Amino acid sequence: MNGMSRENWAFGAQIVSAIGILVIAVVTFINQSNTEFRDEIRAELTGLRTEMQSEFASIRSEIHDMNTRLGRVEGILRVSGNE
Repeated sequence: MNGMSRENWAFGAQIVSAIGILVIAVVTFINQSNTEFRDEIRAELTGLRTEMQSEFASIRSEIHDMNTRLGRVEGILRVSGNE
C-alpha cells in the first residue's frame, strides 16, 4: 500500500508539473498575442491620428481662408457704407 501511495504521489507531481507547464505556455501565448494586438492597435491609431491631424489642418486652413475673405467683404462694406 505504501509503495502504491508513492507512485500516486509521483504521478500526481507529474500531473501538477504538466499542468503548470501548460499554464505557463498558455499565459506566454496570451501575452504574446496581447503584445502583437497592442502593436497592431498602436499602428492603426497612429495612422488614424495622422489622418485626423491632416484633416484638421485642412479644415483650419479653409476656416482661415473664409475668415480672410469675410474680413475683406466687411472692409469693402464699411468703405462703401461710408461713401
